[in-house]
Amino acid sequence: MNTSHVIEAQGLTQIFRTRSGNVTAVDNLDLTIDKGEIVALLGPNGAGKTTLIDMLLGMTAPTKGTSELFGMPARDAMRRSLIGVVHQSGALPMDYTVKEAVGLFARTHPHHLPVDQILDETKLGPFAQRTIRKLSGGERQRVRLALALLPDPYLLVLDEPTAGMDATARREFWEVMRAQAAEGRTILFATHYLAEAQDFAQRTIILKAGRIIADAPTDELRQRGRTTHMSIAVPEESGPGLVEELHNANPQWEATYEGGRVHATGRDMDDAARIALAHPGAHDISVTASTLEDVFTELTA
Repeated sequence: MNTSHVIEAQGLTQIFRTRSGNVTAVDNLDLTIDKGEIVALLGPNGAGKTTLIDMLLGMTAPTKGTSELFGMPARDAMRRSLIGVVHQSGALPMDYTVKEAVGLFARTHPHHLPVDQILDETKLGPFAQRTIRKLSGGERQRVRLALALLPDPYLLVLDEPTAGMDATARREFWEVMRAQAAEGRTILFATHYLAEAQDFAQRTIILKAGRIIADAPTDELRQRGRTTHMSIAVPEESGPGLVEELHNANPQWEATYEGGRVHATGRDMDDAARIALAHPGAHDISVTASTLEDVFTELTA
């Protein structure tokens, strides 16, 4: 490839016309993503995440603005099999076995990775002879990932790929994705599970009302948060008293007593830690900085 920009958008705007008036889903957005980046796209419902992805992939024409993938129109990049896409849902041949389905889609690509290799990489080998109809939701999503990986794409785009999965299925899915990231693929994914972004993304973009309100390395973004979490062991007979003392000291601190420990959350918690340590019998304190969820809540509330 002769450009370092995998994704480049300028002034991207999408306005939907409804009976009650115009709705701006994406508002004059500029975006650049380079080779090898792993980027999470976050935002509350209606922030414009899916609309943005659809425009970047050439599935929806923008009202205004331009975007390119690998320096070319998205449809050209798709035709050259440079992109793999995983949606949260999508039609699958339900009566085919997993191996039959992947083999069927392989025939649509002039060049593709071996089917058995893809089944192995996506941990679908044990399900190769099982019909897709009999798979769980998480297993079907891995089938969609297998289809996206068939042409050995440079870019993977995932729109809410683990929506509806249980915790085990989500963990297994991201184990597969970590292996793909290690291969050097550029990955852009939208998710509502902020822990996924915190654990997996090198860079996080937060959208609100169709605009980017934060764009930074994920660890750096976490450090911007003003929320701190404190946990300290306290004897049962005095735990509720410490909760009350913390609340009286600062009503904005949230404190609870559970399992022999007082848990408190808030801003500027240094004083809370001093109060807790001075409490009779208190010991084993831990203080942790903001999570990505804390920062997300502060920015989008």
